[in-house]
Amino acid sequence: MTARPLAERVAGAPISWGVCEVPGWGWQYDPETVLAQMQAVGLRATEFGPDGFLPDDAAERSRVLAAHGLSAVAQFVPVVVHDPGHDPLPEAQEAMAALAEAGASVVVLAAASGREGYDARPVLDDAAWATLLANLDRLDDAARSHGLTATLHPHVGTMVETGEETARVLAGSRIALCLDTGHLLIGGGDPVALAVEHPERIAHVHLKDVRLDRARQVQSGEATYTEAVRDGMYVPLGQGDVDVAAIVRSLEGQGYAGWYVLEQDTILTSDPGAVGSGAGGSGENAPGSGGPLESVRTSLAHLLAVAPVAPYDLVAIGRTGVDIYPLQHGVGLEDVETFQKFLGGSATNVSVAAARYGLRTALITRTGDDPFGRYVHRALRELGVDDRFVTAVDGPPTPVTFCEVHPPDDFPLWFYRYPIAPDLMIEADELPLEAIRDARILWATVTGLSQEPSRAAHFAAWAARGRAAHTVLDLDYRPMFWPHPEEASAQVAAALEHVTVAVGNREECEVAVGEVEPHRAADALLDRGVSLAVVKQGPKGVLAATRQERVEVPAFPVEVVNGLGAGDAFGGALCHGLLSGWDLRRTLEFANVAGAVVASKLECSTAMPTEQEVLALLAVSRA
Repeated sequence: MTARPLAERVAGAPISWGVCEVPGWGWQYDPETVLAQMQAVGLRATEFGPDGFLPDDAAERSRVLAAHGLSAVAQFVPVVVHDPGHDPLPEAQEAMAALAEAGASVVVLAAASGREGYDARPVLDDAAWATLLANLDRLDDAARSHGLTATLHPHVGTMVETGEETARVLAGSRIALCLDTGHLLIGGGDPVALAVEHPERIAHVHLKDVRLDRARQVQSGEATYTEAVRDGMYVPLGQGDVDVAAIVRSLEGQGYAGWYVLEQDTILTSDPGAVGSGAGGSGENAPGSGGPLESVRTSLAHLLAVAPVAPYDLVAIGRTGVDIYPLQHGVGLEDVETFQKFLGGSATNVSVAAARYGLRTALITRTGDDPFGRYVHRALRELGVDDRFVTAVDGPPTPVTFCEVHPPDDFPLWFYRYPIAPDLMIEADELPLEAIRDARILWATVTGLSQEPSRAAHFAAWAARGRAAHTVLDLDYRPMFWPHPEEASAQVAAALEHVTVAVGNREECEVAVGEVEPHRAADALLDRGVSLAVVKQGPKGVLAATRQERVEVPAFPVEVVNGLGAGDAFGGALCHGLLSGWDLRRTLEFANVAGAVVASKLECSTAMPTEQEVLALLAVSRA
């Protein structure tokens, strides 16, 4: 479940040292020098480079890489896929088998033109495009059979070069993409837009920076691609016109967990390190350039400098799924004719609510390996929640929840989570403990304690935090998830020893501490060691208590459509107030209004308000 830190997902590529498959490309470094310099820079992995660069024997290739502290990541494999008379599978599968033997994870395919080099290509008609797209899907299937991820690399001088051609692949094939930030820009595409709009299709990244003035010479035909590369079109990251920071931050924010391969396509006329080599020009051979080693070192430093490193404001762990809500109200489910689906689950809703206030949030949960699971990922990303810690399980499907809507206060629920829901299959040894420990708020719910292995995972998460400030337990008691209330009480009692904030309604407080009267319930929670107890009282408002003060605020009046999700909206707003340093009264008033906004709408997650919406309603109420 844990996504490795970005610094552990950076690889090198021989092309940065001028090693290329194109005949006559330029002076070529030997493998020993390239691999030794990769190791010296601090890289942990590399792509193979062209055929013949590394030993053909798989065992020997792995030995050579291991001797330099490197692992195999991928290989660039150009194949002709548009010609109906040519089958690309045999050639591609030979490369795939070698990659699999070496323990690599990705094959990077390019739609080769069939011509030598990258300076010219034919124009495809619709029939050739149909062949191309069909072959890409065949190659995708073949890669899966080898345990690899197939990606298509939009590449200058190939049959998929431009932004328009990339979009055609996205629409007509299921293959993932290798986002090459340089080639896409040179081809007239927008690498930032692709990263923002299609993160789910990006499985591999080649990070390049480009001088746009040289790229435009290629686009206009004023210079060939090879001439532009020789003249220094590619530069170290941060020295060109590609917005590397925006691309990386967008991908990381959307849960990208793949490799970043540092590439600076280079043509060398001679050994840059040789005394009296006479090297000249404006690229890697330029006097004082330091050669490929220093360029890669510069690129790596820039990448690590722009990568997001701040801890999450909120990490939530717990329930997720799909809410199926009726569009006919006041009737039983048996009489409902139409429904609408929404992202749901208490922990999920809280993470969405917090994200609406600009908080950096992540969700730890699990889904089924099914279409609704994919919907959960997509909806989380669209709503601003990092889904990198959301993983699929084999077996149980993604849960769905139905409700009836009988305003103002009757909203019966039917949970389909049997025999166990994926979000109760979170394993302790798969937790992102660093993210949990460093998060400004950890939000967990009592539902997560109802079954193993989720129960053990929750206690492991709390152990990692060591009862740090803003460790929140949402008392969220759902009787249908527990065999007996007494078992829930026992688990909550144990959990309260690890948290600093407890939030629940009167009925949930009765299960937690045996008290239903708000003030006695708050006292009992404080006696268990929490520093803040919040007791929601429905129409009577909310009470919050610390050892120093006690605040009650009335409910915010609203015409209720569906009360489900109002408590989660309250929770997300509570997090915002806590992190903003507001006093208790201001925090409760704000959170009450946020809950009321959601109660006035049918859905939960997509109804979560922004700070501006809440403040506007507060201003009206005080006028």
